[in-house]
Amino acid sequence: MKVTLKAKTDLSVSQLASHAARVCYSINPETSNQPIDIKARLFDPGHHTTLQHNFFTFFVEDIPVSAVAFGLHLSSPYYNSDQRSGRYSKMYSNPDFDALKDSLLLYYPDAPIDKIMAWVEKGVKIYTDNIDRLTKLAVKHIQSERPLVSEKYITQNAPKLAQEQLRVFISQLAPTALDFTVNLSALTALYRVAWSKEMRLATQKMAEAVVKENPDISYMFDESKQVLTWAPEILSYQATIANKPTAKILNVIGDEKGVDVSPLSSSLDTLPFSPNTMKNSLFLVHSEVTCSCATFGQDQRHRSIKRSAPSFTGEFYVPPLVDEAGLAETAHAYMQEWLDLAKESESGLAILIAPYGAMVKYQKMGDLNALMHEQGKRTCWCAQEEIYHLAVQLRTGLREKIRNESILERFAPPCMARGVCQEGVRFCGRNLQDKENYFPERKI
Repeated sequence: MKVTLKAKTDLSVSQLASHAARVCYSINPETSNQPIDIKARLFDPGHHTTLQHNFFTFFVEDIPVSAVAFGLHLSSPYYNSDQRSGRYSKMYSNPDFDALKDSLLLYYPDAPIDKIMAWVEKGVKIYTDNIDRLTKLAVKHIQSERPLVSEKYITQNAPKLAQEQLRVFISQLAPTALDFTVNLSALTALYRVAWSKEMRLATQKMAEAVVKENPDISYMFDESKQVLTWAPEILSYQATIANKPTAKILNVIGDEKGVDVSPLSSSLDTLPFSPNTMKNSLFLVHSEVTCSCATFGQDQRHRSIKRSAPSFTGEFYVPPLVDEAGLAETAHAYMQEWLDLAKESESGLAILIAPYGAMVKYQKMGDLNALMHEQGKRTCWCAQEEIYHLAVQLRTGLREKIRNESILERFAPPCMARGVCQEGVRFCGRNLQDKENYFPERKI
């Protein structure tokens, strides 16, 4: 894993935190440039907002996908992140199995490495043996579901859509890369609670880069206080197959009469910022979600929605094309092998290598502003099949809980209201005039 500090706030921590503190407690904060005692007056007493003006952007390379989904992205909303799409992963066309083995040895030198690698390689072989067949199935369903696309669209997108569904057999040990921007107090908190070996390595490298620029704050990163060890629970070690994600509404809290669901005038999300929509933040939807690890990683992009810790259910998600190709039994056997490995391994190791198709269950709590933004993205046909169906299920479940139909109109892609696609060349090719069947079952 490589961590490079790409950008930082142009003032040092001591300069900016001192200025922030003086703004709070001095009539003229510009009278002194001398740093105050950050440790004694700010860090130890807990005045940490003064530390949140310093931001750091890290370029993280060759970090396992699972170390992002179940590590950097799992619990903290105080970051910004742009991660390499799975479509560009090194795992598909030319996987470096020696590098993957080295990664395993780095974190778990005493693990049954050869046995694990045999399972990882089996998943890649299932993928390579079937990708051409699934690509042909994708072509067939594009022509059926998306009648307005061009031949060029089909040629470009059929392999991508096939890859999205067949990657359920790929281990999340797969390396990825991301730009990760975080403020100082959030980084110190992530460092303190780093719960896995991968998290500790990532936050340690980030801390070292920050301390190199600000040696006077090394005390903020005290390795002796890293005492948490945690991994998601595995609820069942008996593999089962699921053909759909699920979203179940647990509760709706708030007065739907006073909410503002006026259509947005542009793609810029102003909902959390406008006084007109402040009441929306008191309208809350509590749900329970079960989805594959692939969709779990995508769901984390919506950081204004709160989530509980995930648990593995023992289910394996078989997408439509994988099912149509007759690979359900193969999927069941592959998942059972992972569960057997998990049963005899450290829990952290099992999570590190988990397949994309392994399903997790967790709860979500989002206010109306956050959910309208999420649903506008996820009910769009540019969203992948599984997360689209998850969003549609949430919309359907909410219909049974509310009376204000205008709320549901905002739980929809922008094209439903506007009659035109805002994605430009990424237009999905669906029939936008078919208002009676705007949320159908999709194969791709």
